[in-house]
Amino acid sequence: MLIDIVREMLNQNIECEVAVLSQIDDFFGGELNSLGVPIHYGESGKVYSFRNISFLKKLIKNKEYDYIHAHLFGAQLFTPIALKWAHKRIPLITTEHSTHNKRRDKKIFYFLDALMYKQYRGIICITAATKENLSSYMPSVKNKMILIENGIDISQYENAIALKTNQISTELAANEKIILMVAAMREQKDHATLIRASKLLPSDCRVVFVGDGERMEEIKEYALEYGADSILFLGTRKDVPSLMKSSDVFVLSSHWEGFGLVVVEAAAAGLPVIASNVSGLSDVVNTIGGQLFEPYKEEDLANKIIEALGKNKEYKNLDNYKIQTTVNEYLKFYSEVSDKWRK
Repeated sequence: MLIDIVREMLNQNIECEVAVLSQIDDFFGGELNSLGVPIHYGESGKVYSFRNISFLKKLIKNKEYDYIHAHLFGAQLFTPIALKWAHKRIPLITTEHSTHNKRRDKKIFYFLDALMYKQYRGIICITAATKENLSSYMPSVKNKMILIENGIDISQYENAIALKTNQISTELAANEKIILMVAAMREQKDHATLIRASKLLPSDCRVVFVGDGERMEEIKEYALEYGADSILFLGTRKDVPSLMKSSDVFVLSSHWEGFGLVVVEAAAAGLPVIASNVSGLSDVVNTIGGQLFEPYKEEDLANKIIEALGKNKEYKNLDNYKIQTTVNEYLKFYSEVSDKWRK
């Protein structure tokens, strides 16, 4: 989404630079480079290294930025410190991407979060559930929050060209039906339920996982343990729109989710969408007209996949999630934050 946001801002003659705290698994850096966007990498290789404060301070001190927009906890935490250290006054904006995180389970982190969020002039929440949960967790920042939903370049998925079977993987047979899930291999995502559901599907169905992460080996072992030899792991791919066009059903199984942008991408590609009935994700799926299954219930998931096979799906409200709409709302919010900040 960040790449789509930057691309659209460039289309509107907004100059952008991107700072990334770690270059490890730098999957999207090449795409940013192709846009001609300056991209700066932290020196430590670790997202949570305190050396990133110095890295960000140098960037901030040497450039004149109108706004700084931080995403995810490492950047959210270090950017205000770097700004103070650089002795600059620049309005800070951040995005809350999830309905839940592990810090909220431990009271000691509440004080750190309170101090961190206090430094931001505006907080963008990507769904109503994300906004509601943050408001409940930290009422003191409620007046800084705004709801701006994520967006995608819809045409990129609508107009994608389907791949031939051997372009997807040489392990696939031409007649197999592809049940696709695109999700990072991390704690938030629930690959296990789809693995269990795969054993309940017809023999010509093949579950295909796209994504990588720290839980990759654990998830592969889980698949072996449950005898799901029909699972195919493709790792990271840059041709996700074409993979979606080549698939039969899309599944996003999650323990929690702030938004679940990938379900909008799959819907734009014309796939039947089935997702976990969890806060945040369920709002989006209901809006576009997808299906929800009960979390951790593989029988329910398998039944909904079987029902969806071979059916054409008409989606509604996809225009609500155009990247142009998201960027226009971002720019409007930046201006509002700046006006208040200067008074």
